[in-house]
Order: sequence, then C-alpha cells, then structure tokens
Amino acid sequence: MSEKRPGYGGYVLEVDLSKSDITLQPLAEELIKEYIGGKGFASKIMYDELPSGIEPLSSDNIILFANGPLTGTLAPTSARSVLSTKSPLTGIWLDSNCGGSFGPELKFAGIDLLKIKGKAKTPKYLLIEDTDISLIDAVDIWGFDTFETQRTLHQRHPGAKVACIGPSGEKLIPIACVQAEGRSYGRGGGGAVLGSKNLKAIVVKGSEGISVYDYNAFIKSCRETFGELMLSSDSNGSRPIYGTSCIYSFIQEAGVLPIQNFKGSSFPGMERINEHSLLETLYEENRSCFACPIACSKYSLVKGGKYKGVIGEGPEYENVWSFGPQCGNSNLGSILRAEYLCDYYGLDAISTGNVIGFLMECYEKKLIPGNEIGFNANFGNDDAIIKLVQMIGEKEGIGELLGKGVAQAANEIKGGSEKFAMHVKGLELPAYDPRGAVGMGLAYATSDRGACHLRAYTVSSEILDSTARLDPLTAEYKAELVKIEQDWFSILDSIGICIFANFGLNQNQLTKLLHTLTGIKEFSSLAKLLTIGEKIYNLTRLFNCREGLKRDSDTLPYRLIEEESPHISARNNTVPLDEMLNEYYFIRGWNKEGIPTSQKMNELGLKCHEFEN
Repeated sequence: MSEKRPGYGGYVLEVDLSKSDITLQPLAEELIKEYIGGKGFASKIMYDELPSGIEPLSSDNIILFANGPLTGTLAPTSARSVLSTKSPLTGIWLDSNCGGSFGPELKFAGIDLLKIKGKAKTPKYLLIEDTDISLIDAVDIWGFDTFETQRTLHQRHPGAKVACIGPSGEKLIPIACVQAEGRSYGRGGGGAVLGSKNLKAIVVKGSEGISVYDYNAFIKSCRETFGELMLSSDSNGSRPIYGTSCIYSFIQEAGVLPIQNFKGSSFPGMERINEHSLLETLYEENRSCFACPIACSKYSLVKGGKYKGVIGEGPEYENVWSFGPQCGNSNLGSILRAEYLCDYYGLDAISTGNVIGFLMECYEKKLIPGNEIGFNANFGNDDAIIKLVQMIGEKEGIGELLGKGVAQAANEIKGGSEKFAMHVKGLELPAYDPRGAVGMGLAYATSDRGACHLRAYTVSSEILDSTARLDPLTAEYKAELVKIEQDWFSILDSIGICIFANFGLNQNQLTKLLHTLTGIKEFSSLAKLLTIGEKIYNLTRLFNCREGLKRDSDTLPYRLIEEESPHISARNNTVPLDEMLNEYYFIRGWNKEGIPTSQKMNELGLKCHEFEN
C-alpha cells in the first residue's frame, strides 16, 4: 500500500452489490481534517450521498462501517468502530458503535471507511484480505445463526474477523443487529439493512501496521492514559469486578431503574439480579475488547435451577434491565438465556426486552388476549420472555409484530397503548427513568438516533458522581450539559475510543493521544475538537430535519411527561421537557422548530442549502 497519513489505514472501500463492483480509493485529507473518522466520516458521507425519502430496506440505502484514527492502536480501549445507515426501525439517522476486534482488523487491512450500497442478486459475503477483496457466494450459510456463521467463516478463513447477521437480519426484522466477534452493532436495525442487501457477513484479515506521527510521544501518552485508567475507581475498581452492571445498585437506590415498562422503579426480588448476585452466581471469567485494560465483559454460566447449563457473554447492564426489571423478572438464568438468544438470532437486546415489557403491560390491561399471543404473558413470567424472544427472532406469531418495535406495535394494538409505548422517534428507551434524572429526558428527546443514553450521559452528573452532582430533579444546567456531552461524545465516536475510557480520562489526555498519533494541527486543540464535535452533531441533526423531523419529534413518551413515578421521592416528578428544550435550542443556535440556523451553519462551515434561510 502507498504511504498513508499517520493514524489512518488510508483507504475507502466502496462495494456496489448490485453491480458486483469493488473500488478502493485513497482517503481524502479534507475529510480527515474536518470530520476525524468514525461517526464524523459517516455524518458527512450519509448527508452528502443519501437523499431524503429513501426507504431504509431498499437497495438505494447505504450502510457504512467507519473506524477512528485511534482504532487498532496501542491507545487504551481503542477497539471502537461505527456502523451507520438510515434506520429501518426509526426512518432517521442511525449510528451504532461496536467494540471487540472487528474494527481494528478492518483498520489493519488499510480501511478507514467501508461503504456498501445496492443489493446482491443472491446471498454473498464480503471477503477482505488486505487489498485482495472479493464477494463470495453465501447461499450455503444463509439461514445460519450468528454463532454458526462465525464458526464456519473462521474455519474457512483462519485468523480473520467476522461481522455477520443472523436469521433476524435475513428476515428483515427492524430490530435486527450485526454481531461481530462477540460484540454487537446493536441498535436501530443495521442487521436488517445488511439482510435487505443479501449480505450475510463481512470477513476481514489485515496485515498492515498503523503509522504514528511522533512514536515516542504517542507511546508515552499511551502509558500515561493506561496509568490513569488503573488509578480510576471505575475502570480499575467496580467495572472490572462487576462488569457494566456495576452501577445497578446506585441506579436502583436513586429510583431511576425502570420496572414493568417504566410504571415505577421498584419491585420484589430486585436484589436477586443486582451486581453482587451477578458476580456470585453467574460470572466465570472476564472478557475484554482489543487493547482494553478494563475487561468489563463477562463470560457467564448458570449453575443451577431450570436454566442450569446456559452460557453466554454478559449479561450487560442494559440487558439485565431489559429482560429483568423491564419485564418484572428476577430470574437471572432466564436473563442470560434471553441475551444468548438475542446474540443467536442477531437482535438488539435493549429493544427486544423493551417491546416484551410493553406487550406484558398490554396483556395485563387486556388490550391483547392470551389466546392471540398463544400463552399468558404477565409481568414476571420468565417462560414467556424466552418464548417471545424466540418468536421475535423467527418472525412467528405475535413476534412478527413485536419485531417491528414498540412504536409500530402500539400503532397496531391501539387501545391507548401509545401512552405507554416507551420510545423516542421509534427507538426504545434504555435503562434510566428520566423522571428521577431529568437531564436524561432531554438527552433522549434530542438524541440523533432516538432514545439513547450514549449521546449524553447526564445520569453520571445527576446520580453517579458524588463530587460533581447536579440536582437530578430540576431543569437547571441540564440543557448546557446535554449539549456539551453530545458534542464530546461525537468526538469519542469519531476517534475510536470507548465511552468507558472517558470516565477515567480527561479530555486533554485524549486530545494528546490523538495529536501525537496523527500530527494534525487541528487535533492539538481541545477547543477545535469540540467545534468538530458540534459540527458532526449538527450535521446528523440536519440529516434528520431533511427527513421531516422538527420540534414535535423531540418529545418523550406520555408516561414520562404526564405520569409521576410512585418510587421517586419528589412531587411533580415528571420531566420538564419544554423548559429544557427551549433553553437547549437557544444554546445550540437552532430555531424554535429545532432546525440549525444559517448563522450556526456558517459558523461551523456547513453548506446545507436545503436549510439556508
């Protein structure tokens, strides 16, 4: 390969499945300096090349896999890569972040950005071995679950890394994900987009190194950041021990852990599924992503009861919640089994558990009878949870409706179920009740992909961080906090670093890592980086506005705005969304409909003619 910019693989790989065309082009210097990598690259390509109104499951949609400059380097937690497309679940912007080893392997093959468009006539998988790239027939593995797919492709291509879809993606289920070496590009339906293109998997084996601008300074910076992470009570304290569920008790005690479809935040038996129970009864060993000293993932085994012998990676905090408290369930074995099945079929576990909890409330309110479901589906029924995951994955019976997501399920079930359909813009809510941490309400409402805790994690300042805690029940300072975190998290998703590193490192340390790696002057200033982050977030907002989103889309479920939680010790503990939204738009430089103004676009150097006014 030719000489490349330090920190980058150097190439954009474009695959047109309709024409079986494969093109490898140099990565543009302008794209690097203005958008860094990862989500930044995706925001620019998606806005420029995907017109509004494209059907997500049509051949006209594109899907991107993008690395950051730090991906695949010695920087701690540098495993992250981004999948981006137009979501079949929400119809708007989607980027989904994944750790593990697939992103780094793509980087070792010299690829910073993989762009896939069109639709293959028959099932294929994409094989990338450095610059030797081909489309291989996949008819014989079409129908395989994700585990068997990865095993088969590993045997055919020893040493390669695999990202693939399972039966859910093949069946175009809108909550289908992409599985990659034990990790997931989880949210928003990326698996269905690959399925719609008849692309079963991407297999990558790379042998290229990553050049470094200032080797000695970069290695020193890596050692310093590893050291800082080892001094952190999070990254070298609770998280390696308890995994991502290390926050469970804090969230529960604050009254922010949603139960039974967000009806409250407490139910009998919750102590049986907290972080201590997970450690004592399930965890067998630690697992880590590429270049990660934290090892927050776990390998688990059920040692007794009716689920004895069930194994799986995890369960993660969000999935403990989605199949546990969200469904009124305190059986840990069933939770691990449900997560395993999501990985098997290739389903987003947050959306899957969320929509099952929604169905259980519909069942208990007699909006949908048991004979229509096929069995009783009351809260706490772990047998029903397992059966429903299978039905969703197979697209059978009521599972076909549930696989469309909670918004569409409510539209079809009706009977007032829209008021407790827990989603924003079609994406199901994660495991934080914003009535007890109202900043999370604003974060959900203004997230570019729908309800998401990884665009702004205000619960850290509102609940978890005792040294910098804001009042979790007031709107004060929340708009500014959400804006700042959204811009910074856009940078994290562009440089290829895990959000968990952010909890143990400061922004200046990450800026130093980036600059010593790339040598790019624009990356040496934290202020300039934050401006790039703001630019990226505004561009994804403009993408959504072009699809028709305005202020009335930046809302929350009725339950969070109008119904108080019985377990939060404050009067009027609903989310004061309008108050926060007005301030947020003002701080953002957006108009009253939530559209970036010409002044803001000019300030950020964005040329989006559809919105110039």
